[in-house]
Amino acid sequence: MNFPILKEYEFAIVMANRETGIILDLNFNIYQNDAKNQEIYYICESIQKAREFFNTVSLTHKTVEFITQNRK
Repeated sequence: MNFPILKEYEFAIVMANRETGIILDLNFNIYQNDAKNQEIYYICESIQKAREFFNTVSLTHKTVEFITQNRK
């Protein structure tokens, strides 16, 4: 999956299992490079929205870590 093209203020978030480092899709399944329609990037329009996403996911998925990238 190619990295998304971000606008200046957007952030791309990828989730991984913190115990194994394995990338997860947006449904918390293991990402398989050859799977069709498996999304791994969650796009937020601000750092505040990214924090809200982190907090919400962390409440129910204790073993998830986040990788965050911006346009730069």
